[in-house]
Amino acid sequence: MRPRTLIIGGSRGVGKATALELASRGHDLALTFHTGHREAKEVAGELGPQVRSVLVQGDIACDGARMVDEAADALGGLDTIVVTAVPLVLGRLSDVSDADVERCFDVVTHGFRRVAIAARRHLAESHGSIVAVSSLGAERYAGYYGALGPAKAALESTVRYLAVEFGRSGIRVNAVSPCLIDDPAHRPDAPDVVQFLAATAKRTPLNRRLARPSDIARVIAALAGPDFNCVTGQIVVVDGGYSLVA
Repeated sequence: MRPRTLIIGGSRGVGKATALELASRGHDLALTFHTGHREAKEVAGELGPQVRSVLVQGDIACDGARMVDEAADALGGLDTIVVTAVPLVLGRLSDVSDADVERCFDVVTHGFRRVAIAARRHLAESHGSIVAVSSLGAERYAGYYGALGPAKAALESTVRYLAVEFGRSGIRVNAVSPCLIDDPAHRPDAPDVVQFLAATAKRTPLNRRLARPSDIARVIAALAGPDFNCVTGQIVVVDGGYSLVA
């Protein structure tokens, strides 16, 4: 049987790259989108005729359980959940609004927890896995990451707690933690941002470049696969060694 995977936030960036990577490894896919139906449809079109794919619309902050059940019904069950959804909220913690902070926690932390809990009964049947996408900003200060950093830190703690609680059901829960990602399609076109990305790449020990979405996707695919069947509760850093010198 082909593996069945739900990617929440599968229409762009790391989510899109993960969809393409898993499709190349023989997965059937359910891709969720919030507002980007056109982008999600385009990704589905790139997966190839051999891949069974379905699109599921919703907001992880409030629709997580429904999206899980809809995907499971469409694919005939689930083996893997990948959660990449993240709101674009940038700014210092002392400057962002309460609404922005609450939105980040609703999507990144609470949304992930609700999705995982809803998926437990499906994944217990397949002894499946859950992979979340965190960030170096969960443990290191980044001025532009004031709302997202604390939410990502809470996400990492949630991953560890669920890994223990879901282990008895044979379900693994892990996360990947990249630094900045080289994704030209979703990069703010501002001189200071371009300079910051270039400076970060220059300080990255491995090949002096930022990680690409495809780099992250390959690690996600590996974590989700059988080669890592004794790994759970881990936050796997994928940053070319940047965190070693930051």
